[in-house]
Amino acid sequence: MVARLKDISEQVGVSIATVSRVLNGREVGGFISEETRQRIFAVAAELGYRPNLLARGLRGSRSSLIGLIVRDIADPFMSETLKGIHNAAVNRGFRLFLGHVAQPYTAIDYGAMFEHSHADGILLLGDMIENDKTVEFLTSKHRHIVGVVDLKKHREFPGVYTDNILGARLALDYLWDLGHRHIICVAEQGAYDRVLRVQEYQRWVHEHDLDEFGRVFNTDESPRAAFATGLEIFSNERVPTAAFAVTDRIAIGLLRAAYESNISVPKQISIVGFDNIDFSEFVIPPLTTISQSPSQMGYAAADLLINMIEQELDSRTVEDLMLTPELIIRQSADIPRSD
Repeated sequence: MVARLKDISEQVGVSIATVSRVLNGREVGGFISEETRQRIFAVAAELGYRPNLLARGLRGSRSSLIGLIVRDIADPFMSETLKGIHNAAVNRGFRLFLGHVAQPYTAIDYGAMFEHSHADGILLLGDMIENDKTVEFLTSKHRHIVGVVDLKKHREFPGVYTDNILGARLALDYLWDLGHRHIICVAEQGAYDRVLRVQEYQRWVHEHDLDEFGRVFNTDESPRAAFATGLEIFSNERVPTAAFAVTDRIAIGLLRAAYESNISVPKQISIVGFDNIDFSEFVIPPLTTISQSPSQMGYAAADLLINMIEQELDSRTVEDLMLTPELIIRQSADIPRSD
């Protein structure tokens, strides 16, 4: 027999409305003691109660479901952003459907699935750049959509981003102030936020009359690929005094390459990353980096989407949210070596 709210209310001795408010995280309209809350949760677990979210959606009310489509779940930045999304959703009584996109058509499949499951809104985490029809399909089927680091071009829905241009300048200005003039950039291909960082590096190098030394090394999206690129860089007769890595995972690959090449960081080369993922402070030496607070970004995106859902705001009427990056100074960057 399927447990109902009525069964829980009778066993606990409270109203069905009270049970519903507690189990759905919407405890408004009156005080509910902690003892009563815990008793409701315990009885619900004992009876095996499961909310029928689909039926809730079919009745025309909100389902409290959010569809989440992730571009690259293996990216540490994305996984930390997911934590913030999850925390915001739980705090506001929503649940997540997660879809990992390997090909453009997969996003369309997930969008259709979320439509049939009556998801209240969709979060897009990462660039959906291969096929504009993917995003067109999603916006045609879902009223409430928010993008997170989905920067390829203007969409008909709001996004939550970091100011990548400011972040790149913070990193490069810091290296300049330390005295570095031979600064290279190591970049990944693909995601547009990384493209913005590279473009700003190129502008900055030109502004500072460092074109002679400025160079962008492209690598693939993994620390292993960055490690191989780093070995190539460090095998040259003249090693740069500093490297700006457009992601922390590139920076970590470069740290390993420097170690294998017997090059001391930061005595012989300074390395600055971008993202401030969780373990960037635990590498050797701890990584100087630009923090864009992925967990905070995820929380802000989910919070924005839920506000749109609850206030019935159309995606096209909501403005983007731009977060300010911060320079995190650790031990991987210092004054340049004297040649």
